[in-house]
Amino acid sequence: MIDRRAVAAGYDAAADGYDQRHGDRPGRARAAAIDRVLLGACRGATRVLEVGVGTGRLLAQVDAPVRIGLDVAPRMLAVARGRGLTVVCADGAAVPFAAASFDAVIAGKGALRYLAPAVALAESYRVLAPGGRLAFHLYGGRTWSPRRAPPPTDGLWQPASTAELIATVAAAGFTVERIARWRSIRVWPYALAIPAAVDDRAPVQLWSHVAVVARR
Repeated sequence: MIDRRAVAAGYDAAADGYDQRHGDRPGRARAAAIDRVLLGACRGATRVLEVGVGTGRLLAQVDAPVRIGLDVAPRMLAVARGRGLTVVCADGAAVPFAAASFDAVIAGKGALRYLAPAVALAESYRVLAPGGRLAFHLYGGRTWSPRRAPPPTDGLWQPASTAELIATVAAAGFTVERIARWRSIRVWPYALAIPAAVDDRAPVQLWSHVAVVARR
């Protein structure tokens, strides 16, 4: 079980200059690739919620009349509020909004990995209106590397395969519409797209990043 109070404290301690530290060329390139998928899921939505909004970097790019972000780290929220965003200090495991309040729910930067997937997905399903979309990013749990990789952190939601991820999302009642996978590399484009056909045939997990778009 992940101690989310410790997670919040860690992010708060890193809030000053967070975007700058993660804004090098590789970081920007990887974020742009993932953002395109998540933002595309918001197209046409009028009410958008971001779970794990952090500094608001992603939510600030959403074009919707109503944009609300929630996070457990108050100092990160202060940065997002400075961007002019409406934010709430709350946990994605207990979203403080009524059922069917949003047309789209997004979660970037692996934010949902700190939550039990059944709980995170159930809350997103609850606050989405029928036909609404959930779009989120996660990190791979068993990404193959020629070097010895550290084992996945216990308690984090880091799927070990695309099939496992799809099954988890479908079990929550969602219909998966799109899966996009990338592998971090050290040279341009820094995020190498992994086609579905390659992923399906690979004997190991090649992707280190995945973005999912699912409809309620």
